[in-house]
Amino acid sequence: MKKATSQDVAALAGVSQATVSLILNNSSKITFSSETRERVLAAAQQLNYSLPARKKAGAQSGSRMLLVLTPTLTNQYYSEIIQTIEQYADSLDYRVIVCNTFRKPELEKFYLNTFVDAHVDGIIYTFLPSFPRLVEKIADTLPTVLIGEKQDELGVCSIELRNVAAGALLAEHLCQLGHRRLVFISTPFNQLSLARSQRLEGIRRQLESHGIRDGLEVLSAERNAEADALSNGLPYEYNVGRALTAELIRRRSRATALIGVNDMTALGILAELTAHGIRVPGDVSVCGFDNIFSSAITTPSLTTIDHHLRTRCQAAVDMILSRTAPTAAPGPFVNKIEYTPQLIVRSSTGRAREGALEGRE
Repeated sequence: MKKATSQDVAALAGVSQATVSLILNNSSKITFSSETRERVLAAAQQLNYSLPARKKAGAQSGSRMLLVLTPTLTNQYYSEIIQTIEQYADSLDYRVIVCNTFRKPELEKFYLNTFVDAHVDGIIYTFLPSFPRLVEKIADTLPTVLIGEKQDELGVCSIELRNVAAGALLAEHLCQLGHRRLVFISTPFNQLSLARSQRLEGIRRQLESHGIRDGLEVLSAERNAEADALSNGLPYEYNVGRALTAELIRRRSRATALIGVNDMTALGILAELTAHGIRVPGDVSVCGFDNIFSSAITTPSLTTIDHHLRTRCQAAVDMILSRTAPTAAPGPFVNKIEYTPQLIVRSSTGRAREGALEGRE
């Protein structure tokens, strides 16, 4: 007979796996109704389900190793995450194995299968997992943390940014400067791009709060899968920013502000506008998300959203190490920590000027 899993208990009780884990672990982080708690306990008893014993990887192997999975190293956002994790882990006498998946699910799965049995002390994801059920299974016995956004049903700890609020912050800044025609320029939207959708939602909500219902255009790359390889020696997101901005210029867009889905895309937007002699912010305003270091040193410097990245990376390491301590509670560690974004206003945004892109070739 097949052994019951937490997913089976969740299905029988009509709740999420995260709820099952929290209730069976007697977590004090979230309060559930007595009815929900009783349903979960009854389902677990009916299925003869018990939490798996958590292995203390560090205590068993003495490896003091962390596995970090990243989708790319061409975007500074991810290279800064890696740098921060490695520096902080090193200060705690831990070492880091970095695996670049090149946004390929098959590589992601290979690395998981290879290193989970290699006695690492924990896993840090820097992107939404392609195999959520596999990762949840791993998290039952190995501390696993996601730096980024997740769907509520994913049963691993996440350290997130309030991306809806981030989008709203940028939109409000632009509205205060008189902008009423905006373009959101993005890499492709797919099931693994939750942050992009959340940022866009925040922008839309804030514009609507100002009575602007038709002032936002969304322009995204049409490719089904993102590429990690450098094209012409430049990152993929940067090239997307340039290409889609060139399209706006060709069709004489009336937009007064362009928003990159991230800073790397925004840097591409800046480069294309400059190549066409369009002044930023004199003619068009530009902004992005992430506050990578290049955003502060480009000309003009880029208005952006700060993610509190250093704090979030350190929190991810601390969470894993707290779960490998001898006194750590058994079972999967399931919760969510959210950080409030911060608007960084620099030189790339200014008062709206109508018709700046019209008539440009």
